Amino acid sequence: MTTDEQQHPQPLFAEFSPATADAWAQQARKDLRDTPLESLTWHTYEGIDIPPYFTREDLDNLPGAQQKPGAYPFLRGTKTTGNSWLNIQQIAVTGDSNQAIDKAADALERGAQGIYFVLDQPGQFDVAYLVAQIDLSRHTVSYAVAGQPDIFLKRLYAELAARQVAHRNLKGFINFDPITVKSKISPEESEAIIKVLELTKDSPEFYGITVNGTSFSSIGASITQEVAYTLSAAVAYIDRLTDAGEPLDSVLPNMQFHMASGTNYFFEIVKLRTLRLLWAAVLEAYQAEPAMAAKLRIHSSTSSWYQTTLDPYVNMLRSTTEAMAAVIAGCDSLTVLPFDSTFKASDAFSERIARNVSIILKEEAYLDKAIDPAGGSYYLESLTHALAQRAWALFQEVEAQGGFEAAYENGFILGAISKVSRQKFKNIATGRQVLVGTNKYPNPAEKLDFDLEALLQSAAFDATRAAYPTEVMRMATELHLRKRRRRPKAVVAVIGEAQQRRLQASFAQEFFRCAGFDTELQQFDTVAAASDQLTQAAAEVVVVSASEAAYVQEFGPRLRNHHAKPTLILADDPQHMKEEMLANGYDAFLFEDCDMTTLLELLQNKLRDEA
Repeated sequence: MTTDEQQHPQPLFAEFSPATADAWAQQARKDLRDTPLESLTWHTYEGIDIPPYFTREDLDNLPGAQQKPGAYPFLRGTKTTGNSWLNIQQIAVTGDSNQAIDKAADALERGAQGIYFVLDQPGQFDVAYLVAQIDLSRHTVSYAVAGQPDIFLKRLYAELAARQVAHRNLKGFINFDPITVKSKISPEESEAIIKVLELTKDSPEFYGITVNGTSFSSIGASITQEVAYTLSAAVAYIDRLTDAGEPLDSVLPNMQFHMASGTNYFFEIVKLRTLRLLWAAVLEAYQAEPAMAAKLRIHSSTSSWYQTTLDPYVNMLRSTTEAMAAVIAGCDSLTVLPFDSTFKASDAFSERIARNVSIILKEEAYLDKAIDPAGGSYYLESLTHALAQRAWALFQEVEAQGGFEAAYENGFILGAISKVSRQKFKNIATGRQVLVGTNKYPNPAEKLDFDLEALLQSAAFDATRAAYPTEVMRMATELHLRKRRRRPKAVVAVIGEAQQRRLQASFAQEFFRCAGFDTELQQFDTVAAASDQLTQAAAEVVVVSASEAAYVQEFGPRLRNHHAKPTLILADDPQHMKEEMLANGYDAFLFEDCDMTTLLELLQNKLRDEA
């Protein structure tokens, strides 16, 4: 290539003229014919409307769209030579800590690059055995504790000193976060964190303050809320610690965020980009050196909120895309949760699969080679800035109420999250949002080979997850099967031929299939024929999809003579006729936007009483 060619390269595909946004819109409307282009806009939980396409024009007014990795305000991250991240295996320590330490040492030989111990009883954790078995100057080892982090670290540092291991080379973090976990921090807890900062001041790669965005994502918060509330919690720590006399330049380099990565792939990518961008804005308000923003460390883990107990192998697929999003976004370390962690202690197989997800993304997908591949994408750059605007506005709203602790105490934070999570639960219950294997495409041959009653009563069974209401319904049917040696049955009766009735019936049939019922769709020409046959049917539930209200009114009284007295459900919204329908023998109503919570509770109680 000549020097002139190098200075003036020929554009690729020069024969094609650039397409403007208006040209795209004209072509889209032509192809859509009678469908309005606006109907393709996606209205998200974040309050951001996503149009069906983006063009170069969307980048014209975006600040920093041409920014390079490693440049302030670090939207594209701080990495400049590659996209490395640490593969961290999480290990819960509930009993013999030596057994957990042996497992950690083995994991480090099998591809893990670090260990994250979640300590049930930190005071009983054998730090002497840990230091003897694992080289803490070489491996990243982190710890989650519910209290007294300073006492735990003092024991660890004393052991390092006794064995003449330099604490300066310690790598990892301690996760003690009363603000996001308990909504506030006591003076004693502030003092404990200050002691942690004092202990770790000469350990530049060991982080003493962890702010858990996972506290919000794990209860169904939107990504906007997750970013805004994590920043607000971080500000609460900064203010508490600096007010107590701790220097700002001691607090900031010692702080990391722990974020969960969910299934909303592109939003999860832009979440970490947005977090870095807004963190730089927060530090600017503190008049901190711009380089301080580069000190922020982000540890990611796959989302607990989207994990399912039903068809759990699907969790492997969810975790892979969640891990990819975190890695592409530039996380510093990553924990992939085992696919079976919702219903039992993980075993060697599930831990190996989780560990290998990260390894495959590095060794076979080469995601460690490209720094911020989202950079320059019309969609992702636009989405990053839209999310940043939303999250910053929410962050300011929280600060205007007196900060995180005040906004949590007055109910603002939990109220806002509950509003979003309720909508998510509703969308899952109605099938608008799909959890494969749970509320759609269930595995009819799946065997639930664990103690259902013990799991349902266990405090460790996460009731905040997206799949929980559907899972409880499915488990109720499974218990019915075990005790009565047959599955509960739902008959969906279609009376007439209208297409709308068939759609209602299909929706009802899918709902009961996912709930674990044997389902049967039956077609009838008249109400009389349907009621005559169904009076003899052995079914716990009868769903009626009929043509006119008069027929529906007639059907309820006829079925009152059924010997088993099944739950009678109308597959329609009766609107102003609801009270009349209930008076005529109907127990509930099933349609796309109905209150699924009430219906699920009704069915669960019915099955429990029969069992």
